[in-house]
Amino acid sequence: MIRIFCFSGTGHSMAVAKFFSESLRTEITDISQETTIPCTKSEISIIVFPVYCGNIPKIVKSVLPKINSKYFVLIATYGRISTGNVLWESARLVKGKVIAAEYVPTGHTYLEEPAEFDDEILKPVLKMIKQPKEIVVKKEIKGILPFIFPNLRSRLGVKINRTSDCNKCALCERSCPMQAISGDKISKRCIRCLRCVKSCPRNALKVTYNPLLKKYIEKYISQK
Repeated sequence: MIRIFCFSGTGHSMAVAKFFSESLRTEITDISQETTIPCTKSEISIIVFPVYCGNIPKIVKSVLPKINSKYFVLIATYGRISTGNVLWESARLVKGKVIAAEYVPTGHTYLEEPAEFDDEILKPVLKMIKQPKEIVVKKEIKGILPFIFPNLRSRLGVKINRTSDCNKCALCERSCPMQAISGDKISKRCIRCLRCVKSCPRNALKVTYNPLLKKYIEKYISQK
């Protein structure tokens, strides 16, 4: 049995998960605070998630050790800036053998780029799934930035505000994977995945980026 688990804020990681879903004809389990992890052991579990500030998103970090599987495929999407060392860190959290681990560059959420990626990167992974064999995920140089108050940097860099278009339908509250929204308040549990913004049918949630953050992202990507 193959299972696919995915955490995706604005759809970039979900696009990659759908590639596996269509290729393997397997459903996707959305990762959130309310996710029920199956008790039965899978043969292979494919985990797809984004890199946030060079780190594994909190929600993914808490779920990885709970997934019961013989083999794991780890897929980390990133906005072409920093991968940190999340594949190595993820491999240490799962309770099973890792048979494939891949970084997939895609559009950057904060630049409102589309969820596009090169599926050629993932075709070798499909072959590894057909013939499972444990691999060693190498530790890479992470640098110091991911260690410097990632949550604080996220809060200072990205602000989410309601506008007068909000009709209090609470769809954003229900869609939040961290259960960070209650009424008009957004708590410190918010990880700036922007799923609430994406889910609002009235575009009543507006994102404001710190000018220095946006300039840094645009400059870094333009040099790639």
